[in-house]
Amino acid sequence: MTSKSELRLLVGGVIIGLFSGLVCIVYRFLLAKIETFIADISILVHQDIKYLIYFALSMIIIGLFINYLIKKESLIGGSGIPQVEAEISGFIKPDHLRVLLCKFFGGIASALGGLSLGREGPSIQLGAMSAMIIGKRLKLLDKDLLLTSGAAAGLASAFSAPLSGVLFSLEELHHNFNTKVLIVVMASAISGDFLASYIFGFEPTFAFMIDGTIPLSLYPLIIILGIICGLIGTFYNKMTILVQKAYAKIPQSVRIFIPLSISIIALYFLPAILGGGHHLLAYIRPDTLITTLIFLFIMKLAFSFISFGSGAPGGIFFPLLVNGALIGAILAILMINIGILDETWFYHFVVLAMAAYFTAIVRAPITGIILIFEMTGNISNLLPLVLASIFAYIIADLLRCKPIYESLIEKYEPKELKEAYELKTIEMVVNYGSDACGKKISDIKWPKGIHIIKIERLGKELIAMGDVMLSIGDVVEISVDKNLYGQIYKDLNQIFEGQK
Repeated sequence: MTSKSELRLLVGGVIIGLFSGLVCIVYRFLLAKIETFIADISILVHQDIKYLIYFALSMIIIGLFINYLIKKESLIGGSGIPQVEAEISGFIKPDHLRVLLCKFFGGIASALGGLSLGREGPSIQLGAMSAMIIGKRLKLLDKDLLLTSGAAAGLASAFSAPLSGVLFSLEELHHNFNTKVLIVVMASAISGDFLASYIFGFEPTFAFMIDGTIPLSLYPLIIILGIICGLIGTFYNKMTILVQKAYAKIPQSVRIFIPLSISIIALYFLPAILGGGHHLLAYIRPDTLITTLIFLFIMKLAFSFISFGSGAPGGIFFPLLVNGALIGAILAILMINIGILDETWFYHFVVLAMAAYFTAIVRAPITGIILIFEMTGNISNLLPLVLASIFAYIIADLLRCKPIYESLIEKYEPKELKEAYELKTIEMVVNYGSDACGKKISDIKWPKGIHIIKIERLGKELIAMGDVMLSIGDVVEISVDKNLYGQIYKDLNQIFEGQK
């Protein structure tokens, strides 16, 4: 790659990051104001019941508005991450401006309804759509790079977490770590984070007091924590799909009113479970009763299932992380009470559980570890974070639990791609333990509709002869029949990525 082309990628990434980041920052700012507003209303309803009546009446308007937006643009429902993955895979071709506008206002309406949803999924989708709009107009980059870099800027600005934006986009969306993609994604994420930091400052999202490094003697407890998070994460994924299937039997126009009705009740009796979960963080203390934490965890988890399953525009990251923190608090207090853990390590175990729970559900361990580091501002316990995440990952894998976004993307997979395209060139990286690693090209069962163009190994190009044995880190350039791109991309991922 010439320096000129690298500069073009860098400039394109910065422009995308600034534009996508600005859109997501406005979205984040409004959601924060709304969550504070809902908290204030919860206080007023106890002073005068008429405010509860006003809130209930507003839920009707909000429900009708969300239904209108979903009817106008069906791709705004839910997180938004599966939709971005589906577009990268060639399954869908959305109207980017319409998706952007409907998702933005749909997410705002869901927040006003107090639904237990996060900002990360919408921010990723808003970032990707913004990138497509500005990128096409300025002819900056190709579609895949625009979507990936826009998503990175969206996540980076949503949580002030640039490294997480980079890693999530590469690990979950693009499934590739080549230099070309890395330059654009890093430029976008850093630009988006620059704007977010300028507006919101550098204060970490989870300001837990964490001092010292966990001693080796507590590592068995960390393994137990990882196993429990893996079990609960598996339950979360399976329940999410089951709830969505249950909702599928209910008319679309009725679904959104189920969580909105619960919001009315919760506003009066349990306002802490409303919204993303910021107000629940106040309960995560070593002196909180374990029964209180268990009750809050169950109620928040149930409301999250009901909110997300309804198809309302909103993500799962933040409620997921808050629930992970509650799991960590419950286990830590339990261990403290039976005398196997000192209270000094309470918040350490809270943070470990967040990373492990995230890993079990999303199955992106690197992103999970870095995300927790960026959101807490502490990396003194990197090894324990890795240990807890590994065991959570293993348990979820042994229980044959699909990553949540892999399950959610299935509804966007067409039985056949009807439009005819010319060939598309993609790059795949040989990973350790994959079906391609250590095998000759001629011995691999390739999907129909592909042609291997070349192999790059340690910066050198190899001719793709049948007797060439593929090694870890090899970059294989493949031309794909775009008419079959969606399925072929999945088949190639299975060959090159190996088992997750």
